[in-house]
Amino acid sequence: MKRVEIAALGGCHTLGYPFGLCDSFPALLAELLGGEVVTQVGHLQFVRLSEHFATIGTQRPSHVVLQLGNYEFSASLRGLIYQLKRSLGAKPAIKKMVKPSEGAASSSTASHPPPSIWPTGFRIAGLGLLTILIWQCSPRYRRAFRGLNEFMGQHPDTDFIFLSTFPCLDPTTDALRRLGGRLLRWGLAPLPNCHWLDAHRLLRPDPALFADPFHLNQRGQRALAHGLAAIAYSQGDYGPAPEAVDLKTSAKPETA
Repeated sequence: MKRVEIAALGGCHTLGYPFGLCDSFPALLAELLGGEVVTQVGHLQFVRLSEHFATIGTQRPSHVVLQLGNYEFSASLRGLIYQLKRSLGAKPAIKKMVKPSEGAASSSTASHPPPSIWPTGFRIAGLGLLTILIWQCSPRYRRAFRGLNEFMGQHPDTDFIFLSTFPCLDPTTDALRRLGGRLLRWGLAPLPNCHWLDAHRLLRPDPALFADPFHLNQRGQRALAHGLAAIAYSQGDYGPAPEAVDLKTSAKPETA
């Protein structure tokens, strides 16, 4: 039977915001699998993920759960322009920009779209094209994908489970996050230890699962943990699954 050690990296949900670590999906997942969380990093941008490879490589956990992109796939035009300039190596001309390191509340602030005179469809299309340009064309993001895929190939005994960007109750941001999930998945190598959980399919923008328009409540965190546990049990030997874990859940394991 495998010993379960979980490294979880991603946005503020990884730390259980706005409730706390005990209610975070990594802690709940460890409880379901009878293991422990060895690394828990929040407020992390995709391009900064490689900074944690050395720690993960030393720990050699059984699972790495990655919840990335919620901060980056937003309806904030100002934020996307900032990302684009950084990605292309230009010096951003914005005096003040909310950074993930400024705290969990910052992700909520950055996610709120500014007022717009453009119809919703045109706005989503424009923001979507800018997002695709950032993630598909910028050297910074291409290097990040290349480094991530190489790292997964170097650790075949570790299961990497990627979560798509989460749904939210704001329609414009929700549409961009759906696009973001596709962009993330397209960049992942088809490795046998790389798995995918579509958070939109599992959670949907259901108000009963949200503490506010952009953050899951405790019920949403539990649903996420159960979806991840179903994937883990289908991939390894952890003994009999607790009755609470439905292996027929819509969160079926998918190789990225």
